[in-house]
Amino acid sequence: MLTREQFIKANYQQALNATRGTGIFPETLLAMAVVESQGKAADGNWYPGLGLVARKANNFFGIKASANWKGETISLPTPGDADKISVFRMYDSFEDSLKDFVNFLKVNPRYTKAGVFNSQDYPTQIVNIARAGYAENPNYSNIITSVANRVNKLMKDYIEPIQKNNKILPLLAAALIITGYFIVKKIQTA
Repeated sequence: MLTREQFIKANYQQALNATRGTGIFPETLLAMAVVESQGKAADGNWYPGLGLVARKANNFFGIKASANWKGETISLPTPGDADKISVFRMYDSFEDSLKDFVNFLKVNPRYTKAGVFNSQDYPTQIVNIARAGYAENPNYSNIITSVANRVNKLMKDYIEPIQKNNKILPLLAAALIITGYFIVKKIQTA
């Protein structure tokens, strides 16, 4: 079980890859994955990836299978929905779930019409996704935006500095190797 913070840190790069060039913000994608996939553990806390659909189908967005879905499906109870049993799309991995969710938004014209891909920031995008009818909960955009704000903070405080440092690490390694070479040469000639 990963906490929200651990989940975000572990999956940031996959979200960044899945959203690159799509008009979807990684904050939107990760926040929705956190909320849509969470489940309650024995300790009473909620954890991403612990929800039934995420565990059984690697479906981190709760995407239901329509008649045009050609992949595997699974029927699971949905007591909070209008339908008490729903058929969900199944995926081989979290990454496949991310990619299909982005595709799901792209191929459904209601999301384009709602301005999802023209949103200037993730809070607006989240409102537009909710306005397009993604979820039944009237507070959905507020819930997702709250989590997306945490994703954004983690990206700025933790993930982005690590990525910037990773650009310096190869230079540091090369400098250490060269320095070590000269130290060994100096010892050998002494």
